[in-house]
Amino acid sequence: MEDRQPPRLHVELVRTPDTVTARAEAVAAAGWRTSTWEPCEQPIEFARQEGPCAGVVIGEGDGRPVPVAAEATTTVSLRRYPRPSQGSCSGEQTTGILLVLISPRDADAAQALRDWGDFIHLRHIAEAGVPGYRTIAAWENEHLTGPRFCHLYEMTGDDPQATFERMTPLVRGRLDPSTFRSWAWHPQLVIEESRTYRRTS
Repeated sequence: MEDRQPPRLHVELVRTPDTVTARAEAVAAAGWRTSTWEPCEQPIEFARQEGPCAGVVIGEGDGRPVPVAAEATTTVSLRRYPRPSQGSCSGEQTTGILLVLISPRDADAAQALRDWGDFIHLRHIAEAGVPGYRTIAAWENEHLTGPRFCHLYEMTGDDPQATFERMTPLVRGRLDPSTFRSWAWHPQLVIEESRTYRRTS
């Protein structure tokens, strides 16, 4: 993904393993460039709105609407937020992702949350130069329901979870305690999904 700048993403969080392939086929049939991802083991769980999922299907490009999935799938239609990606582009294939879906507690605070994400949170991650991290792109939900924003972190290497776990110590080491607290949390932040995934196709 990192060598492309698609205008839109179709993201499906699939709850049951036996439907991942079928959902990927449905997304591809609607004209999207499709990839599938399996969740990595995470030793530490934290509060999120979405439950565990068996896999993620991502469609890139500007495809047609995808037929409605079963209730066991969460679908988010995204468009690029009009700010540049952060990080570095190496030309390597993306083998892992950190998929983060967030919303503001109050709808009228959406811009404040977006600005925090771009100018504080993602900025300090990019500046930390985390080994294995590549580009970090911000996306916005096309609709009024569901998670408001998506942060998609692209990674290289065999262990996306280990790559992710290197991030916070590296950021903490660069910042004074007050700035680190501002980086780590925003009063309007609601985390709906935050999980690492390994590419399967």
